Parts: sequence; C-alpha cells; structure tokens
Amino acid sequence: DVNTSSNNNDGGFLHISGEREGASEPSRDENNTSQLDRMEQMMMRMEEKLATVSSLENRCETLEAKCSSLENLLESTSQSTKEHIDSLHLQLDQNCNSLENRLEAISRSTKEHIDKALKYHEMLIRNQNWEYSAPVYTLNELADTGFNDAEATHIYQTSQLLKRSTEALRGGNFPDQSVDKRVTGISLFIDDYPLVDDETNNELSPHWREFAAALKDFKPAFDVLPDDSETSITFGNVQLNQEMTQLVKDALMKVPFKLFCFQYSCHFHGGMSTIAAMMDNNKYLQILDVHRILDMDSNDITKLCSAIHRHPSLVDVSISGCFTGSRLGNEMLQTLLRTDGLKLERLGMAENSLTRYRYRTGFNVCALLSNYLAGNPRLKFLDLTDNHFDDGDALLIANALRTNTTLKNLIISGNRVGEPGDSLFRTAVCNESSLNSVADSNHSCMIETEYALDGNESEEREINRANKIYRLLSSRNKTMSNVQHFGDIDVKLLPNVLEAVQNYSNDRDEDIVKELSIVYEIMRCWDKVSHLYIGQSKDNDLL
Repeated sequence: DVNTSSNNNDGGFLHISGEREGASEPSRDENNTSQLDRMEQMMMRMEEKLATVSSLENRCETLEAKCSSLENLLESTSQSTKEHIDSLHLQLDQNCNSLENRLEAISRSTKEHIDKALKYHEMLIRNQNWEYSAPVYTLNELADTGFNDAEATHIYQTSQLLKRSTEALRGGNFPDQSVDKRVTGISLFIDDYPLVDDETNNELSPHWREFAAALKDFKPAFDVLPDDSETSITFGNVQLNQEMTQLVKDALMKVPFKLFCFQYSCHFHGGMSTIAAMMDNNKYLQILDVHRILDMDSNDITKLCSAIHRHPSLVDVSISGCFTGSRLGNEMLQTLLRTDGLKLERLGMAENSLTRYRYRTGFNVCALLSNYLAGNPRLKFLDLTDNHFDDGDALLIANALRTNTTLKNLIISGNRVGEPGDSLFRTAVCNESSLNSVADSNHSCMIETEYALDGNESEEREINRANKIYRLLSSRNKTMSNVQHFGDIDVKLLPNVLEAVQNYSNDRDEDIVKELSIVYEIMRCWDKVSHLYIGQSKDNDLL
C-alpha cells in the first residue's frame, strides 16, 4: 500500500512524509519560543502593572495620611477658629457691655449735671424778686436807739457784712473773703468784739435770719462746682444766741463743703456739740479747723472725738488754742489717740497746754503719743507748737521716731525743749555713731524745733538715707578716719564698699568731698586691701 516509487514528481509517501516532518520541527520550536516570549512579556507587563498598583497603593496610603492630616488640621483649625470666634464674640460682648456702662455713666452724669444746673438756675429765678428785708441802720441811728459807740459799731459792721454775704448768696455767688483763690466758699470774719448782750444779739437776729435762709437755699451752687473744688465754710469771731445757732446749724446740714473752720473766739449755743452734729450731716467734710473756741468741757470733747472717728472722709483736724490754761487739752489728745482706727493724716494741737498738768493728774499724754507714733499710724503731719513738752518728752518722741516711717512733718517749736531735747531729735534723724546707726535712723520726718533740723529735706527716704551716709563718709575723709570704723568688715566686700560710695555720692552738695577722695582713702589706708592683692597674686601663681 505504500508507494515506494523513486519518482520525485510523485512525491512518495515516505519522502513526502519525511520532508514534512523535517520541515515542521523548527516551526514548532519557533512557535513555542514565540509563545514563551509573549508570556514573558505578559508577565513583565503584569509585573509592571503590579508595580504600578503597588505604587498606587503607596500613593493612596500617602494620600490617606495627608487626608487624615488635613482632617486633623481642619479639625484643629476649625476648633481654633471656633475658639477665636468665641473669644472675639466674648471680647465684643465685653466691649459692648463696657461701652454700654460708659454710655450709661455718661448719660447718668449728664442727667445729673443737667438736673443740678437746672436747680441752680431755678434758684436764681426764685431769687430775682428777692429783697433784703432786715433793716440796716447807720451808726447815728443805732446811737439814737441807746447803743454805745462800740455796740453800734459792732452791729453796723456785722449787719453790713451779713447783708453783702446774703446778697452774694442770693445771686448764686460765693462770698469768700479769703485770699486763697484755690478755695471756693463762704467766709464770715467779723471784727473782734467782747461778748455781746441779748439786746445786741436781738438787733442782729433779722440779719442772721436772712443769711441762714439764703445759705439753706444755696446748696445748688455747691452742686454745680467741679468735684475736685475746694469748698469751705469759715466763721470768725461769730457770736450767736440759741435761736440763731439753730438757724445756722439747720442751714449747714445741707451744704456739702469740704473745709469747716471756726476761728477766733466764736461763741455760739451748743459749742462743740453743735459742730459735731454738723459734721455728722456732711459726708464730704475733709478738713476741720477749730481755733480758740473757748468754754469747752469733757462732754464736748467726747462728742467731738466721736464725730471725728466715725466720719468717713475727714483726714485733717486742727484744734488749736482751745484749752489754754486747762488740763482738757491732754484729755482731748488722749481721747483722740485711744480710739482704734483713727484715720487722720494731719493733726494740729497747738496752744493747748499739752503735758502742763501731768504731775497733777498723774498721766503723761506724751507717753501715749509716743506709743501711737511708734505704731506707724496714717498720720503724716503733727503740730505741737506752743505747748509744754520738755526734754523728757523729747526723749519719748525721739525714740518713737526711730521706728516711725509715716510721719513727714513734726512741729514742736515754742515748747520747753532745750538743747538736750534738740540733740535727741538730731540723733533720731541722723545717729552718726556708725554707718549702720546712720542707716537705721529716721529718714522720713522733717522736725522743726526752734529751727528746722537738717537731714530729711527730700520726700524720698532712700535719698535722705544716702545723703546722710555720704555726709558721714565725707566728714571722716577730712581726717582720713573712715577705715578706723570698718571694724571686722571682710575685705572681700571691698567692691561692694566702693560701689556704695559711688552710689551715695550722686548729686551731693559742693562742700562735700568727691567720691574719689574717699575711694583713695580706703585703698590707701585700709591695711586689709594689701592682703587682698597678695592673696590674689598667690592664686595666680598657682594657676
């Protein structure tokens, strides 16, 4: 069945078959290779795609991290923005509330100012048709009615003064006779005259009624003044009977003055009790000046001191010449100082016979005063002029001043303090026994005996202290004796000593030596300085 013919054209089976088999082997290999290449390429592409996917995953993770970070940042920013907005909102609310309060205060102040101005002008309108009703007689007319020349002169001058003052009040003006233009007030100074009788007082009563009525209606004029105005009521040599005292007292109850002054032999019914009642009804009162008001007793002192202690704004009290020749001056000072919480910053007790009767009563008010000063009270000014303090009292006060740092002025002239007492005061201000004692002296109080003691001219304690220390250093420098007083001072403190000399030397008087003179003295005369340099040299050699 198999064709074995050798005819090439016939292409025998075996020949043909052999050729096909031989020709197909390379083709299969090629196909396989091609398929492998394609598979490798596919694998490579898959690997590339996987790498791309991995990169994309990394990018996604990065993006997720960034998104998370952005979310956190957004949340933080949102929270911060919210807090900032809340803070701005709160600040705006506070600003609005502050502005509302200021606007309300301005509105209230404006309304009060308008109301006060309105009341002031209403007062002026009411007074347009007012006329002074009390008759003012001439000297001849008064003499014709039976008054002697002195009485007629007193009535005439007083009535003229009251008429002028009343007319000024009715016109909305302050009848202030004082020369101090900084003070606005009402001042009545009547010429000194012995005690008048009832008939003279009765003659002047219509004028006092006119004055008291005008004063009672004058409060609006005080109200329109600036808050920092210095307002005053001053009476000098005034004599009032019971009825007139009550009229003036009632009128003063509504007047907001800051200074209340009764001077020179005023005689009025009720004395200090009347003054205490007027003080209680004036919360604005800051200064009380009572001079030569006589006939006061223990009851008056008790009432007056109680009024002083309970007053909310009173800081300056002067009671002078009211207890001459009487032990009541000691009682007055004792009553003032023994009550806790005394708020006074200025106290005047001149001409009151203080300490005169200590041996009769067995009580020395100066001991109480010195204990009071040693406690550093609020008191800044104390006037003890023309009393009976002696050298023993000077010792007590000087000891108190060693610890006192609040009192700025002490006036104790016109007393019985001699040279021993003056020496005690000088030592209190500047104890020159050592540099430490100078530093521990009183550097705040200016003391006036018969002359002002040097040492505390400046209002700054540290400046006074430096001046005194340098003055002592300068004085010792003239005899080259500073180092003799250094004692056991460690030489290692030399830089501090020199620095202190420099600090204390600033702005000194021309008659005091220059600081270089003191530095030269210390470096030349202090034997410890050489040891300091020798020790330093040895230390350098060791290095």
